Amino acid sequence: MKRNILFIVFLISSLSFAQSIKFGIGGGYTALTGDNGFTAENGLNLNTGIHYGGKLLVSLPILPIQFAANIYNNPLSNEYTDPFLNQTIKVETSFLSVGIGAEFTLIPGPIQPYLAGELLYTSVGETKVNDVTISESESKTGVGIAAGLYFKLLPVINLDFSAHYNMNTLLSDGDALNSTHIRLNVLFSIL
Repeated sequence: MKRNILFIVFLISSLSFAQSIKFGIGGGYTALTGDNGFTAENGLNLNTGIHYGGKLLVSLPILPIQFAANIYNNPLSNEYTDPFLNQTIKVETSFLSVGIGAEFTLIPGPIQPYLAGELLYTSVGETKVNDVTISESESKTGVGIAAGLYFKLLPVINLDFSAHYNMNTLLSDGDALNSTHIRLNVLFSIL
């Protein structure tokens, strides 16, 4: 009985100390699609922009699965001249995307390709035209899929290059907001 208890304590302590935790910052390019008011066909012409944020990655030894959490802000703005009014119109909004999910490493080594899936919480901010609010902020939920590549730059620094397709409003009612992201993160190992 004592030997079983010692084995369980040893197993739990070795797993808790053997995990790897990485965090980092990054950013990239966003393109919006879907049946919503942001695209050029629907008036606001806010279909592209940059995003920035961070990522947390937790992995257990031996397993090819890592657990990931990320948060990215996507500020979007456009300025154009209306030919009928002969007036400059500035449109601004943003959406914050928070994801939690898992990544499956395909090949171990210094260059590691992976596939990922995540649940998303998206908060679309107020939409303003010439500093006048035309729509209030709202929150949506959805799912995302990704493919990426980790490159071990140094023992404690990894580069993470990935492409994401997010169906930001798939699990919510209302307009369809889909986003495609190309992203580069710099991750630092803390364990």
